[in-house]
Amino acid sequence: MTHSGVGIARAFVGCASAPRKRITVLFLLFSFGVFTIAIFGSSGSNLLRENQMEEHIAQIQSHLQFLDSLYRARQEDLIALQSKILAGRSNNTPHQQMTSPFFEAYATLITPELMVMLKNLTGTKAAMGMQPKNLQLLRTPFVFQLLPHLMNDPFSLRPSYHMKSGRVFVDVVIGIPTVKRDKESYLMITLTHLINGLKKDELNSTLIVVFIGETDLEYVLSTARQIEIMFPQHVDSGLIEVLAPSASYYPDFNILQKTLGDSLKRVKWRTKQNLDAIYLMSYAQTKGTFYLMLEDDVIARKHYMQDIKQFTAATSVSTPNWFFLEFCQVGGIGKLFRSSDLIHFITYVQLFYKNMPIDWLLESYLADRVCTIDKTSKVCGKNKIQIRPKYKTSLFQHIGLYSSLKGKIQKVKDNPYGAVPTYYPHTNPPVQSLRTSIQEQSDHTLRRAYDGQTYFWGVKPKKGDMVEFWFEKPTLIESYTFRSGNVDHVSDKFYNTVVEVMPSKTNNFTVVGAFDEFGLADGEIKKEIGPIVAMRLRINSDSFYWVILSEIELKTREDSR
Repeated sequence: MTHSGVGIARAFVGCASAPRKRITVLFLLFSFGVFTIAIFGSSGSNLLRENQMEEHIAQIQSHLQFLDSLYRARQEDLIALQSKILAGRSNNTPHQQMTSPFFEAYATLITPELMVMLKNLTGTKAAMGMQPKNLQLLRTPFVFQLLPHLMNDPFSLRPSYHMKSGRVFVDVVIGIPTVKRDKESYLMITLTHLINGLKKDELNSTLIVVFIGETDLEYVLSTARQIEIMFPQHVDSGLIEVLAPSASYYPDFNILQKTLGDSLKRVKWRTKQNLDAIYLMSYAQTKGTFYLMLEDDVIARKHYMQDIKQFTAATSVSTPNWFFLEFCQVGGIGKLFRSSDLIHFITYVQLFYKNMPIDWLLESYLADRVCTIDKTSKVCGKNKIQIRPKYKTSLFQHIGLYSSLKGKIQKVKDNPYGAVPTYYPHTNPPVQSLRTSIQEQSDHTLRRAYDGQTYFWGVKPKKGDMVEFWFEKPTLIESYTFRSGNVDHVSDKFYNTVVEVMPSKTNNFTVVGAFDEFGLADGEIKKEIGPIVAMRLRINSDSFYWVILSEIELKTREDSR
């Protein structure tokens, strides 16, 4: 018997020795039977090479691990049910059922505007996703102990929206988390590339789950409808699902402690990103054998899924203990996991979700698995490579310019979708005068920037320099956005700069905001301040760089127009 034949025999014996795995034994027998017919059914000359046989066995083992993880989950359900039955028998008082169904709690979130949207979308799959009777609770281990804020709402783990596909037991689940972006969305571009890169049989063995990490149901429903309109065939076939969490799934981000020297804004962003990632993983882990971690601003190489499956099969033979495979070296993009392994990483992220971003947590998890304090960093790095094999080239390219972290610009070379704008024009309220003590560069004057003709570009600001906007008449300003820097000059930002207003009832400027680490200042102006006669930007320290003001947007209140 060949080495592969011995491996098959051992697999049979291992499965048969566990009585609880009857279904997995049948699955293995069936798979092996089909495979045997494929090899020997026609002619001995058609024998596949031994390494192909080993790869197929590795694939079967991955499927078995996935089925076994589902079996364990059903065991948990059975244990929980048994506990309830025993508790009911030991209690003389009839078990009290919840008197407030989920629909009543859920209905309070449905605004009149959302009702109008639902009425206009009657009969569509996007609208059907709003039916709470179809929603299921999310399952994660120790979740209430590690995320205690979830106990504030019994429905915190229940999705607020779910446009179902009905697919289960697929080969690969592709997880795509998405949120409202500061300037532009790349989600439809990403979905288009992913779908176009799948062959006919892969379209049927893949599930794409779009996780919308927003609690604004109007935005969620609008995005789901846009997906249904652009990809109707693939929504109907079950290739694409859309999922959104309950608002109570998220904690109070304003009370988070700062770590890693990051600003509170960045801490909030990466904490939410981690929570979104494990929600999506928790849902996807029961849907398919493998889970592919992506983002909503990538493009894929042609036949990427074929390359993934071939590399996964070969690596499962040469390195059977791999934890994830890397098909892109950028952040959390292109990481492939066995679904049966996800539960361990999910628990790890639950422990440290407030400490560091998701890509750092991946590295930390790997280090905790294979590194020890008595080993050098070189040895540690070598050990990590053994459990995170990398594909020879990246199958995914990051295309997003504007990060999901508002204000952050991620410069990307060779953008295939045309030139990226260097400024954003707006129609602003009339001004009597514009003043700045910063030396203006050629045609990039403050006046032309305010009128939406270009961006303002000034020579190295110094402490005490000002950029002032004096209105023709006292004006009620509702909100403001000042964006500094642009894609060509990312470092030309306002540093250590505050935003001030002068109310008409005083002759003094009052600070209402400041530029963040990404060179963005935006916010609302309280009604109590009343009409203002001027706004200004005040620089509090010398800058090493020049400065660009690529966006000026001053929104007035309706009652001031």
